[in-house]
Amino acid sequence: MSQQIDRSSPLPLYYQLKQILLEKIESGLWSPGDLIPSEHELQETYGVSRTTVRQTLSDLVHEGVLLRHRGRGTFVTQSKLVHDPGAGVGFSEYLVQQGVNPQWQLRDRQWIDAPRHVSAILGSEQVYRLRWLFSADTTPIGHHVAYLPAAVVSEDDATQLQDDAWQERLRQTPLTPGYHVKRTLEAMPARSAEIELLGVRADVPVLSIELIVYDTSGTPIELLEACFDGSRFKYQITI
Repeated sequence: MSQQIDRSSPLPLYYQLKQILLEKIESGLWSPGDLIPSEHELQETYGVSRTTVRQTLSDLVHEGVLLRHRGRGTFVTQSKLVHDPGAGVGFSEYLVQQGVNPQWQLRDRQWIDAPRHVSAILGSEQVYRLRWLFSADTTPIGHHVAYLPAAVVSEDDATQLQDDAWQERLRQTPLTPGYHVKRTLEAMPARSAEIELLGVRADVPVLSIELIVYDTSGTPIELLEACFDGSRFKYQITI
């Protein structure tokens, strides 16, 4: 791709500029996290109007290639992390394979009165709730909330199991022979929890994942609600 605008080309100017900027990213000239030239600099370099530059940048922001920070400029986004539950390895192990150090911080765990939607799924008025913040290296990108009905959590479990033991238990439960899992994925606007915990803007989409684990009798024994920064994370399903 030429690094200059061809005004004799039938291709729109904004499209040509978009391909030029993409080439800079794909070639490694601009790396994830890099600040790209300002709108004015792009106008001067490529001899196009402010409207053309803004349309180009808006397209690339919408596609997740660039990220705007008010007052700071426009940056190349980090490559999205991927999770494929059919890959045969756990979530953390899958991210390690992508060169990421996954970090889990258990924020709290306690008995609570089940929210209405949780009670409807698990059939329990009292549930044990565990809330985690998940970070890729040192950047928070997701949070998990797990609900367990009173029928599957003993008082000894609640008082004696350590944080890492809870994480291992929740990781292994869906893999138990005869158990099955129902996953629901939904794109949604960031809520106050994501804005606070993940530092995302209100206009950034987040990926919401609901996971229900059923035992061999078809009884739901775990509800997991996970939410990830949509600009950093994507879900992949291999069938």
